[in-house]
Amino acid sequence: MKKFLLTLFSLIFFLNTTVFAEKWHINMKKKEKKDFANYVLKAQSDNKMVFNTRNIKNPNIYKFFDKLEDRLGVAEKGIEFDLKYSYKGHKLDWKRFGIEGHAQRFQIMEPYKETTKKNKTKWYRVGYFVPEDIRTDKHTISLFDFKKLYGKGEKTHDGSFAIVNNRFTWNFNSPNYTAYENEVVGAEYFYPEHYVVNLDPNFSPLKGKWVNILLNIKWAEKGFMHLWIDGTLRSSYFGDTLAGASSVRFKFGPYRHHMHQATNEGLEVPDLKIRYSNVGKADKCEDLWSGCNEIISQLSDQSQLKGVRVVVLCKTAPQSATCKNLGYPKNPRPF
Repeated sequence: MKKFLLTLFSLIFFLNTTVFAEKWHINMKKKEKKDFANYVLKAQSDNKMVFNTRNIKNPNIYKFFDKLEDRLGVAEKGIEFDLKYSYKGHKLDWKRFGIEGHAQRFQIMEPYKETTKKNKTKWYRVGYFVPEDIRTDKHTISLFDFKKLYGKGEKTHDGSFAIVNNRFTWNFNSPNYTAYENEVVGAEYFYPEHYVVNLDPNFSPLKGKWVNILLNIKWAEKGFMHLWIDGTLRSSYFGDTLAGASSVRFKFGPYRHHMHQATNEGLEVPDLKIRYSNVGKADKCEDLWSGCNEIISQLSDQSQLKGVRVVVLCKTAPQSATCKNLGYPKNPRPF
């Protein structure tokens, strides 16, 4: 179990190696804004998102589609990313730490002026489709995530929904962290204690169909972080969700990392298609979801979990990590 926890953590924790030094985004062109608004983005995210500067530079990486029907007959329009290992990626991803083939991405994100400021409450929605036979052996694909900003600089990640070594996980920070100098760029970076919620795919299918995730987050010292999957509350956390940050950035799109841990063992990192629809941020649930009364009725004033296999808490440092099983499901409220 200890080996499993440390492997799980090492694949989840993805360090941002350029905290302040680089430009963070590239603006969308007029046609790109129109297409994203028509096919993918909703509510406050519409016409407000930009491209990450570290995205794969390949014109064939994505395309829009009018209709994709899953095995249940649910049809959505959206965007499809054709993620090929051969596309490599930005040098600060692909050759991070001098390791060839470490990471690659294509992410759409909020520019600084659109990030959510401290003490604000927001709703977020992400619809995704990954194939039934998806494999992430010895590596991770993050489907969406959040970044903590202190001023204009990103100093740590926060919540992410990821497939880690073939396990679907929801990961988010506790308020406790240690600050160290990032030896790569010589700037301070925060290493948080990190909850890893390992979701049970037998409770509800998480691949081979359209899956819709809804979040309600108050970014505050006395905050909360609730996550629903296909209308069912799966994780509800009350506590400090800010950890002193001034704002939080929302990002979506495939981010594949720690791939070298697979290739070092002779494993193939497969090409795959990841699709998104109905992605957005809003002040009100109703701007993103139909049937919000049913959604909100599932909440209580206490942290809770449903359809989860295990929850672990990992303490981090630049070159080490220790992880502890928090005893779920025997302990119903491990947070």
